Amino acid sequence: MPALETAPGPKRQRRRDSESTPRYPLPAFRPFQLCTLTQSIPTGDNWLFEMKYDGYRAQIAISGSEVKVYTRNGHDWTDQFKAILEPLRVLTKGSVLLDGEIVAIDNAGRTNFSMLRSGIAAGIPLKFYAFDMLEKDGDDLAGRSLSERKALLERLLGERSAEDSLQYSRHVVGDGKAMFEAMCAGGQEGIIAKKADGRYIGDRTAGWLKIKCTRRQEFVIGGWRPSDTGKGMASLILGTFEKGKFVYRGRVGTGFTAAMRDKILKQMEVLRVQKPLFADVPRDIARKAHWVRPELVAEVSYAEITPDGSLRHASFQGLRADKRVDQVVLERPLEDTGTIDLDPAMGVEIAAAVGVKLSHPEKLMYPDTKITKAHLVAYYAAVADRMLPHIKDRPLSLVRDTDNDLSRTFFQKHQLPGMPKTLKAGELQKMSGKTSRILWIEDLSGLIGGVQMNTLEFHVWGSERHEPDLPERMVFDIDPDEGLGFEHVKQAAFDIRDILGALGLRSWPLVSGGKGVHVVVPLLPEADWDEVKTFCQNFAELLARTDPHRFVANMSKARRQGRMFIDYLRNGQGSTAICPWSTRARTGGTVAVPVTWEELGELDRANSFDVFAAAKRAYGPDAWDGYFETDQVLSQRIQQVIRNH
Repeated sequence: MPALETAPGPKRQRRRDSESTPRYPLPAFRPFQLCTLTQSIPTGDNWLFEMKYDGYRAQIAISGSEVKVYTRNGHDWTDQFKAILEPLRVLTKGSVLLDGEIVAIDNAGRTNFSMLRSGIAAGIPLKFYAFDMLEKDGDDLAGRSLSERKALLERLLGERSAEDSLQYSRHVVGDGKAMFEAMCAGGQEGIIAKKADGRYIGDRTAGWLKIKCTRRQEFVIGGWRPSDTGKGMASLILGTFEKGKFVYRGRVGTGFTAAMRDKILKQMEVLRVQKPLFADVPRDIARKAHWVRPELVAEVSYAEITPDGSLRHASFQGLRADKRVDQVVLERPLEDTGTIDLDPAMGVEIAAAVGVKLSHPEKLMYPDTKITKAHLVAYYAAVADRMLPHIKDRPLSLVRDTDNDLSRTFFQKHQLPGMPKTLKAGELQKMSGKTSRILWIEDLSGLIGGVQMNTLEFHVWGSERHEPDLPERMVFDIDPDEGLGFEHVKQAAFDIRDILGALGLRSWPLVSGGKGVHVVVPLLPEADWDEVKTFCQNFAELLARTDPHRFVANMSKARRQGRMFIDYLRNGQGSTAICPWSTRARTGGTVAVPVTWEELGELDRANSFDVFAAAKRAYGPDAWDGYFETDQVLSQRIQQVIRNH
C-alpha cells in the first residue's frame, strides 16, 4: 500500500470555486461495471492489472465544491463517508464522476473490510482509491478506452501524499502474474484485470476480471443455529439467490467477536419467521435452527465449494449494506480466460443475475453442435463490452428460430406478447413523418432477453433512437453469387476500402458469419438518411459501371451470375444490418466478427468464427481500435466526386 500511495504522478494546483467558474450539473449515478470471477490471469499488453481493494465500491459525483457519494445500488451515502470529502471538494472547478473503492487500511498496510465497517461509525481515517472517470465537465467518457480514461484521471488527481484520503489507483501493464503473487504475499485480496482498450459498460462482463488470493464473496443470511447452551448464536445459515430461488449454501460459525454475535443476533431477532425461506435445507441443519427473512448480507471467506454447492471452512468477515440480497449469487470462476469454454452453468447464473428467467437452458440452438441456450448467454456475457457500443439504444430487428433446425426463422421488429422486459419497446417518428414502432437494447440483460426468445441474430439501424434521422455509419454489404470464391469477396472489400480512402473516408471490415464481408464506415451524425443512401447507391452503381464483370448494383439473382452485388439498401432509414459480434442463424453457430484489414487478407472464409472462437477473440486487442473515435463526415464534396464519375 505505501508503494502504491507514494508512486510519483504529475503535479497539479489545487483551486477553489470562484464566481467566474462555469457551473456544471452534478453528474448522475450510473450502473457500475462489474467483474467476472476467474481462476486464470490473462496475458498480453492489452490488459491492465490493479490491486483488488477490500472495501466499499463507490461513485463520487462532484460539481465544484458539491460532492455526493453513491453506493453500488445508487444510494446516497455522503453522510456516512464524511471522512473522505475534504480533498474531493477542492478537486476541480468543473464536474467529474469517479469510480473507485472506499477502504480502511490496517497497521500492516492491508485494506481491511472489518475495520472499514467499524471505521464508518468510529470516524477512523478512510481512503478513496479512484480507478476510473466516467464524466468530466459534462463530457461522457464511458465510450473512450480505459487507458485514456485513466490517463485523464491521473492528470486530474495529480501528486498526493500518502496521508491524503484521495488516491489514484495505479496499475501495471501485461505482467499480471507477478502482481498477483505480490498481492497474495502481502496479504491482499487479489487483483483486477481490465482490458486496456475497453469502454465502460455498466454491467458484468468479461472485460473486467477478478482473480482472488483467497475465496471470498457475499452470502445472504437465512437463519441461525443457537449455541449448545441455547443462548446466543453459534452459526449463521447462508444462502444465495439462483433463478429466483433462495438456495442453501452452508453455515459460518467462526470469525466473530462476542460483540459481533450480539449485534447480529439483535438484527436477526426482528426478522424472524416461522418457516425457512430456503428452497431446500438439510434436515440436520433445520432441526434446531431459527429462521429469518433474507435481508442481511454477510461477506464470508471459505476454502472451497463442495460438489453439492455448500461452503467448507467458512469464516465471517462482516455485514454488507451496499448490496441487495437479490444480487447475491454463487460466483463460479471461468476456468480458463485464454480458451473460453462458455460454461453453460455460468450462463444460467448470469441470466438470473441480470433478471432474465432462462427457460430450458439445455435446449440445443444449432443442430449437430453442443451449443445450448445457456452457452449463448455465456457467449454474450463474454463479448458484451465489445458488442454493446454497436447495439445500445439503436432500433433493431431480431431473427428468431421456431424449431431449432434453422429452417423456420423469422424477423421481429415490434413488441410481441411475452417478450422479456429487458428488451425495450417504443415508437419514433421517421423522416417521412410516419411513426414507427421499434425495439432496442440498453445493456447485457437485453441481449440475454433476446436469447431467452430464441433470438439468433441482432440487426441494427445505422442511427441511435435519440437521433433517428442522422445515421452514424454506412455499410457496403458485398454479397457474392453462388460459386464465387472468398478471394473475390476479399478483393472487392479491399477495392471499396481504397476508393473510400481516396475520398478521405476510413473504413473497417466485418466478416458476416455467412459468405460475405461488410465494409463499415463510421460517420459523425450530420448527413441525413437520404444523403447517405444516395451516396451509397451512386457508389455501388459506379463500381458496376466501371467493372461490370465483377460488380452489380441490382439485387436481382439473375443479374448477379458470376458477380457480386454491392448492397447499398442497408443504408435507408428503417433498414438494418447485422450487428458486430451477433451470432448468425447459420449452421455451426457462426458469428459476425470485426477484423483488421490485415486479418481479412489471411482468412479463407467469412464464417471463420463460431461462438467459442469469437468469445476467445473478445479477450484480445480490439480489431476496430479507433472506430468510435473517427471524426469524418459525408461532405458535399465527396458526394459530388461520386456523382461526377
